[in-house]
Amino acid sequence: MPPRTVSGKHMKVRADAVSERPDVADVVARFGDAIRSIETDAAGEPVVNVDPERSFEVLEYLRDSQGYDMLKDITGLDLGGGHPLQVVYQLWSTRDSAPLRLKAALPHDNPKLESAFGLWRASDWLEREAYDMYGVIFEGHPDLRRILMPENYEEGYPLRKDFPLRGRFSRAEQTRLALSREMEDLYSLDELAVSGRSGSRRAEPDEGLETQNMILNIGPQHPATHGVLRLVCELDGETIVKCTPHIGYLHTGFEKLSEYRTWNQVIPLTDRMDYLAPMLYNIGYALGVEELLGIEITPRCKVIRVICSELNRVLSHLIWVGTTAIDIGAMTPFLYTFEERERIYNLHEAYAGARMTTSVSRVGGMMADVPPGWLDSVRDFVETFPNTLDETERLLTQNAIWVGRTQGVGAIGAEDALNVGACGPNLRASGVAYDVRKDKPYLDYETYDFDVPIGDHGDVYDRYLVRMEEMRQSLRILEQALDRVPDGPINVDDPRVILPPKSQVMGSIDGMISHFKLVMEGLKVPAGEVWSSIESSKGELGFYLVADGGPKPVRCRFRGPSFMNMSTLPCLVEGELIADLIAVNASIDIVLGEIDR
Repeated sequence: MPPRTVSGKHMKVRADAVSERPDVADVVARFGDAIRSIETDAAGEPVVNVDPERSFEVLEYLRDSQGYDMLKDITGLDLGGGHPLQVVYQLWSTRDSAPLRLKAALPHDNPKLESAFGLWRASDWLEREAYDMYGVIFEGHPDLRRILMPENYEEGYPLRKDFPLRGRFSRAEQTRLALSREMEDLYSLDELAVSGRSGSRRAEPDEGLETQNMILNIGPQHPATHGVLRLVCELDGETIVKCTPHIGYLHTGFEKLSEYRTWNQVIPLTDRMDYLAPMLYNIGYALGVEELLGIEITPRCKVIRVICSELNRVLSHLIWVGTTAIDIGAMTPFLYTFEERERIYNLHEAYAGARMTTSVSRVGGMMADVPPGWLDSVRDFVETFPNTLDETERLLTQNAIWVGRTQGVGAIGAEDALNVGACGPNLRASGVAYDVRKDKPYLDYETYDFDVPIGDHGDVYDRYLVRMEEMRQSLRILEQALDRVPDGPINVDDPRVILPPKSQVMGSIDGMISHFKLVMEGLKVPAGEVWSSIESSKGELGFYLVADGGPKPVRCRFRGPSFMNMSTLPCLVEGELIADLIAVNASIDIVLGEIDR
């Protein structure tokens, strides 16, 4: 079978995209009083406040008539102080490259809203999370239960403002939950209840015997689940009838913690979500806060951030190729890819002093300028890494075992991939050329010459081809960035945002006061909200940030790509063989630190 290729087409950034976006006035005219108000966020994007009784109707119109075919996020917002709960929808039109945010205000005592599951299957886990964290009941949802907290947790909703930082767990409650969870893990009783059957029974016509589907538990501690993940599978022989992922075993509450940290203190939390590409999360968060502040970072900072971002994209894809090869039975690519990852970790250590949790960005710049010789080391990596990439492709791309285990497995088409919420390489492998760097550029990515590879079949093999080509495109970007690194400061010259140089702190009263106030009181961010996103190694990484003018966030929503991609697994593996579950799960490239944030 001849090897497939991946085309280098991408969606063009249209200069007239703003003029072609759906006319909000048309929505107001159509729905009248159902549109309660129109606002603009810190980035100039429209925010439509809608009557919750008609939210589904408005969402359906936007999807079917206005081209908003991508549901990026559903989350909750509790401002406290007697304000109602809000459910926030973040939409995107791939046709017009246009964003739109909808909000529906609900009472605290009985928050109910019609589920959007009938419009986008991507709403499945997003609505479950909003229910889990805020108590919003989405009527019509097919499986509304907690997703990050234990399913029988009865102590409240963690992201509401009245919920304490350290949670609510009595000793008796802890014991009860532990015993209950142990029984569920042992017998999979929760899964049988959800499926509505104790293993589907069927009669065998030849022998007159009644057989029963088998429930197989994989994980939550298993090397092939790529983290603390539990997969409960219902099998008819070796064929998967249903697969239900269970997450939350690693839940660290980063979003809750962020509300108790100053804006810069949140940065160490971001690189612990995806510790396989930490700088992408550091930089993405800083960009969101900078949008709220309305500040422009320096030209040198932009290029350094691009270099760090693309190095981390390669870093993440390398571990994906190596570990996926092991899952499918190949050992040598793992050794090759991890040797190259070590070179990038050396660059991390030389710059940030840390290898995994770098915390390299700051609001308004970076922790420091790059050390002498660092850019030369990056250039050496860019020039020599293609040799290893070529060798890895020679080992895998036309390997008969690799092709047989990946082609036609876990396939999903473009329309379905959009609907279920796939993002990043998983979405592009299905033929949807959506990449934030092209469709909503940041860090001047529109000035770099690179392609966004897409696949044709949306299977495990295409996901492999897309990621391999993305590493080559990252090298193209790195070459251009290295050639254009300008001189000048790495941080903005604003003592309200960036700590002054130590010489000023020790030599002038103004410098000492600026340093003291910024450290002790924190950065003051103007009241407002923004949705800011970047293209991380695993897909679109979104930050929904809300500020009230103080030194700490009101809301830090991290919309992680792994969370969205993991939710697509049941669709990808239904009807596949149990032996292919490992390959499909590996192909979507997850990190549990971000899923269980």
